[in-house]
Amino acid sequence: MFVLAKGNAMRLEEILAAQRRAFLADGYPSMETRTERINRAIKMLLKHAERIVEAYEHDFSGRSRFSSKTGDILGSIEAFEYTKQNLCDWMKAVPIELPPGAAGIGTTAAVCPSPLGVIGAMVPWNGPVLMACLAMAGAFGAGNRIMIKVSEYTPRTARAMAEAVTEFFPIEEAYIVEGEADVAAAFSRLHFDHLVFTGSTETGKKVMKAAAENLVPVTLELGGKCPVIIGTSADLKVAAKRILTGKLSSAGQVCVAPDYLYLPAGKTEEFISLALDTVSELYPDLIANEEYTSIITQAHRDRLLSLLEDAVGKGAKLVQFPVASEATTANGKRLPFVAVTNVTRDMKIMQEEIFGPILPVLEYENIIEPLAYIEQNPHPLAASYFGSDVAEQEQVIARIQSGAVLLNDVRVHIFFEALPFGGVGNSGIGRYRGREGFRTFSNLKTVFRQSDNEEVLARQRPPHGAQSHAAVDERMIKLRTEWLG
Repeated sequence: MFVLAKGNAMRLEEILAAQRRAFLADGYPSMETRTERINRAIKMLLKHAERIVEAYEHDFSGRSRFSSKTGDILGSIEAFEYTKQNLCDWMKAVPIELPPGAAGIGTTAAVCPSPLGVIGAMVPWNGPVLMACLAMAGAFGAGNRIMIKVSEYTPRTARAMAEAVTEFFPIEEAYIVEGEADVAAAFSRLHFDHLVFTGSTETGKKVMKAAAENLVPVTLELGGKCPVIIGTSADLKVAAKRILTGKLSSAGQVCVAPDYLYLPAGKTEEFISLALDTVSELYPDLIANEEYTSIITQAHRDRLLSLLEDAVGKGAKLVQFPVASEATTANGKRLPFVAVTNVTRDMKIMQEEIFGPILPVLEYENIIEPLAYIEQNPHPLAASYFGSDVAEQEQVIARIQSGAVLLNDVRVHIFFEALPFGGVGNSGIGRYRGREGFRTFSNLKTVFRQSDNEEVLARQRPPHGAQSHAAVDERMIKLRTEWLG
C-alpha cells in the first residue's frame, strides 16, 4: 500500500504507474468485471454512508443531511445502477454503413468502444462524493482504472472517501488523492489517458494547460453565470417556487444554480414578495435551519459579502430573508437569502459567478434585451426560461449558447443520468455522465475488415489502364455538370 505524502509528486507517479501496469496486464475487461467493480462501489457507499454524511456536516459546519443522503449517497448509487443497466448495450460494436461498392464485396467497418487506461478526476468541494462517484461510474463502466483528487476544502470528506475506497478497491483499481493545492497541481500534470476537472474557469485554464504538456485530453465542467428569464406568460408564483428551490439548494453553492434573473418590466416587487414567501416556506427560521447549508469557508463568505458591498456602493438595493438577520450564526457561516435590485452591469455581482444565496434581479422591456445580454457574455453552463409562449421558448433555445436550456424549471436536468452534462466555451469542454461518460472515457476505435475479394481490390492498384482512366474522367464530367452547369 502506498502512503501519499502531501506534495509528493513521485508518489502520484508511482500510483499512476501501478494502475497502468495492472490495466495492461489484465487486458480488455469483461462486462462481468466492470459490473463487479460497480457493485463494489455501491456496497462501499452503503457501508460508509453515515460517516460520509458526518464528514460533510463537519467540513461545512452545517450541511443538509437530507441533501447529503439523497444527492451524494443515493444519487451516486443511481448513477452506478444506470451505468450497470446499460453497459451491455454501450459495449457493443456499432456497425458503420460503407458505400455500396465496398459493402458489396464484403468489406465491413464498426466503431468499437475500448478502455483508455487510467482516468484522472479532480472533484470540487461542493459535492466531492457525488462527483467522485460520477467519475467512477464512467471510468469503471468503460473498463478503466481511476485516480481522484478531492478538494482540500473538504478534508474530512476526502479522508472518509479515501478510507472507504481503500477498503473496497486495491490501489491498482481506484485511489483517492488528498492534499492541498500543490498536490492538485502535481495531479493535473500526470500523464493520464483522460482527465476530468470540475471547478472554476480560472483553475480550469491552469488544469488544461498542465494537461496539454502530455497531450492528455480533458473534460472541463466549469460553471459560470446561469441566467433565468421569466416571460410575460409565466406563472410568477410557480416560477418563484422553482427558482428559489434551485437557488437555495446547498445555499446556492452549485454550478447550475440560478445566478441572475431577468423579469418583465414592473414585475420585480411582486416577484420578490413571492420569493420571500417561498424562502419562509422552504426554510422556516432559515439561519438556524439544519436543512440549510452553510457557506464552505469564511473566505468564501467574505467574498459574497464583498460582492454585496460593491453592489450597494454602486446603487443597488438589498432585500433579504430573514429581514432582521445579521447574516451570521454561531459559526458565522450561514448567509440569508438576498435579492439585489437596481442592478447595473458594471457591478461585480454581474461579472463573477456568485455561488451563494444571492440573486440579482433585472428587468426588460422586450425579451430581446436579456437574450442579447446573454449572447454577449461567456456561455453559461445552463440557462432557464419560464413561460408558455412557444415562440419565446424557441428563441431561447436557438439563441442561448449553453450546456443546457431548461424550460419552466432550473438545475433539475442534473438529476437525470441519461442526459449528457457539460458546458460550452467558458463553462466547459466535453460531456460526461451516463452514456456520454462511457463514451468520453472510451477510445471509440474504428475496426475495418477488408474484403477477401482480391480480384476486385487488384483493379484499384496501379498500373491504371485506359478503362480506369475513362471511368474517372466520366465521373468528373458528371460532377461538373451537376455543380457548375
